[in-house]
Amino acid sequence: MHTGPAWTAMPAVATAAAAGDVGTLLRVARTATGLTLEEAGQLTGYSIATLSRMENGRRRHWTVAELRRLAEVYGIPPHLLGLATSSPSATPEAVRVIEGSPNGDGGDWMRRRDLIAGTVGLTAGASLLPTPASAQMAATIEDVIFGRVDAVPLPPHQLDAQLAAAQADFRACRYSQLARRLPRLLAQTTAGRDQAPANQVERASARLSQAYCVATQLLIKLHDDGMAWSTSDRAVQAARASGDPLVIAQATRLAATVLRRTRHRDGAQRLVLQAAQQLDADTGLTDVRQTAMYGQLLAVAAYTAAMRDDRDTAWTLLGEADDAARRAGTGAERFNALDLAVYKISVARVLGDYGTAVDYARQVDPAHITAPERRARYWEDTALALHGRGRPTGAFQALLAAERDTPQEVRYRPWAQNLTRELISADSRGALPGVRDFANRIGVAA
Repeated sequence: MHTGPAWTAMPAVATAAAAGDVGTLLRVARTATGLTLEEAGQLTGYSIATLSRMENGRRRHWTVAELRRLAEVYGIPPHLLGLATSSPSATPEAVRVIEGSPNGDGGDWMRRRDLIAGTVGLTAGASLLPTPASAQMAATIEDVIFGRVDAVPLPPHQLDAQLAAAQADFRACRYSQLARRLPRLLAQTTAGRDQAPANQVERASARLSQAYCVATQLLIKLHDDGMAWSTSDRAVQAARASGDPLVIAQATRLAATVLRRTRHRDGAQRLVLQAAQQLDADTGLTDVRQTAMYGQLLAVAAYTAAMRDDRDTAWTLLGEADDAARRAGTGAERFNALDLAVYKISVARVLGDYGTAVDYARQVDPAHITAPERRARYWEDTALALHGRGRPTGAFQALLAAERDTPQEVRYRPWAQNLTRELISADSRGALPGVRDFANRIGVAA
């Protein structure tokens, strides 16, 4: 049964794939997603002229890197562009591609700043009305924050579904997809809160806080700390209006993370510990969700203490978080003992105890970590700890594992970019075969 996007069932797609007509595939996919050439350029990093040449068949050779990039932005099933080892029997034969660099064409690899800046863009549809309904424009998180985008509120059950989809994108490390989703979601949840009946304002405020929390999580991942300040503040304000202790705790946790990243580490420590105390006081930690959030707050406080080089406090707080994790159980969507094990790697690494961090990493089987975003944290800390331990081969192997497992993590996150540069710089004898090809794939100049 065909499970790809609806446009892939069009006869023109089958014909283009069979003929190796990449340009037609790109044009059909782009228009199906509602992107103009200008908006596609913002998301891919290519100029309008380059995209036009690609679609009009004036490109004869393609690199795997280019096609992966375009497939991700346009939502093209990879096998249609020859990016899978085989093509499903119910779909057209894949086109052929070549390895290597094109001669004088194409743009630079999409950088995380492109992802944040143009992106967080998507086309205006029937539910986004910043201009007449027939017009289209790109919207960004910044547009929503500064009131340049209006939206028609959705029914609560539809908003809940949109929130769940956004949270799933984050957990799966689908950062580019999440970036395109967020402006619409933020505008719709804002409209839902503003127009909610009096007896539904608290729940609508909770949804708005959750949407801004997801936005903050993405911006933290991409190191846009300035915008993360704004979204985290919006999340906290909406959370307080909701009156929901768990929503307040989550928003406060992220606000503390933003504080820590902007070198306000003492303030971050106070804020996250106060959040844990408040959650305990408000709820008594009577169910596993509350206990899990309490444990996560303590783990964040432990990591923050490590960033402050407060070794004793860091390990003491991790011990308390360990107790909470055991009480919370092993639910995949909750903070648990496996999450805590990853935090132990993080804390040891930040404290400079690279050997201890590597030992903790050996005790964790990443296959047992169900959420890709959590596995990405494991790969990050493991790679950096191995590098700090003076084991470049192991660090590179961890990078390769991260690329296979969570490709957008290494494509957009600074840690992977910086570590790759350091490995290349130190590899004067060519002891890391493949590292320069890897660098090329993730957009690092080798």
